[in-house]
Amino acid sequence: MRAAVMRSGMIAVEELPEPRPGAGQLLVEPIATGVCGSDLSAWQHTDAFLAAHYETGALGEVFDPTGGLVMGHEFTARVLETGEGVEEYAVGDALVVLPGVTDPAGQVHTVGYADDYPGALAERVVVGAYGHLKIPTGVSPVLAAVTEPLATGVNGVLRSDITEHDGALVTGSGPVGLGAVIELSARGASPIVVSDPSTRRREIALTYGAHAAIDPLVDDPLLAWRVRAASGQRLHIIEASGALGLIGSLMATSPNFTKIVVIGAAMREESFRPVTGILRNTSVEFVGGPGFGDTQYHAFRRAFDHLTAGRFDPALMVTGYAGLDGAAEVFAALRPGRPGDIEHVKILICHDLPGAAILSPREAAAAWG
Repeated sequence: MRAAVMRSGMIAVEELPEPRPGAGQLLVEPIATGVCGSDLSAWQHTDAFLAAHYETGALGEVFDPTGGLVMGHEFTARVLETGEGVEEYAVGDALVVLPGVTDPAGQVHTVGYADDYPGALAERVVVGAYGHLKIPTGVSPVLAAVTEPLATGVNGVLRSDITEHDGALVTGSGPVGLGAVIELSARGASPIVVSDPSTRRREIALTYGAHAAIDPLVDDPLLAWRVRAASGQRLHIIEASGALGLIGSLMATSPNFTKIVVIGAAMREESFRPVTGILRNTSVEFVGGPGFGDTQYHAFRRAFDHLTAGRFDPALMVTGYAGLDGAAEVFAALRPGRPGDIEHVKILICHDLPGAAILSPREAAAAWG
C-alpha cells in the first residue's frame, strides 16, 4: 500500500506492507485525514516531542524518527475487515476513528505515532475495535474528520467547569480554539472573546459563536473582554495558541481569580513568576484527554454531537484538500509562521484526490465530480 512516510524530517510517499487486523481490531480505509498541531510538532520539533513523552511515560506515542513514521491520527474511515471477536462494527461502516490500538504486550498506542501502527496517511490502517463514532446518513464522512481536533477544544471547556454566568477569552482560533468557541457558545457563556492574528480564523470564530474577535497584534484582547463583561464576572481563558510567553503574560495581566486552561501543546519551555499567580489568585490547569477518574473521552462524543446536530458548519474551517501525494506540501503549508497568500485553518488529505497540489474546496469538489 502507499503511505506518506516521515523519515528524519523528510516526508515522501513510499510502498509499505499491507497491515492485517488481529483479534479485537479493525482494518479501515481512511476517507479524510487532518494534519494537526501535534503532527507539526512531531515533524518540526521531534526531539522535544519525544523528550516530553519519555519524561511523562507516555510511551504509546514514542517512535523512531529515523525508521519511517506514518502519521495521521485525526481521520474518518470505512471498515474493510473486522478481526476475531468484533461485534460492534461491520464491514462498510463509516466511522470517526478513535485512533487507539493495543499491541500484543498490552501497550496502547496512538496510530500515527507508532512505528508498528501506521496512521491514516497510509491507504489502510489497523485500529482497535472500540470508541469509534458511526457517521449517520446525511453527515459528510469527509467533513466529519474535523471531530478529533475540535474535541480538544471542547475538552478544555468541559474541564474548565465554566458556566453560563462566566465569560471567556480564547487565545488562538485554529481548529482547537474553534472547538472551544463552539462549546462555549453551546453552554451560553458570555461574552466570548477570541484572540488571533488571522483575519480568516477570526471570521470563522464569529460565525461559530464568538461575540468579539481581536487581532492581538493591534488591540488588547483582555481590554476587549473587560469592556463587554458584567461587573464582577469571572474570566476563564482557554489558551489554544501555544504562543511562547503567553501564559506568563496572561497571569500578569488578567483579572484576579482568572482560570487559565492550557490546551495549546507548545514544545518550548515557559517561564513565569509563581508569586504573580499567587497575588492574582490565578488558577492554571493543563488539560489533555479524560479528566481525573474518567474512563471515557466525553469531549470526543460531545464534539461529534455538535457536528451531527448542525450547530456549526464544518466546511467553513476546511480551507484546503489534497491527495496523498500532496502530504509534504500540506505540512509545509500549515507550518507556523510560513509566509504566503493563503491562511489555512484545516487541510484534509483524501486518498482519492489526484496530484500533489493543495486544492481549494471548490477545486476539490470539481475533482470529485
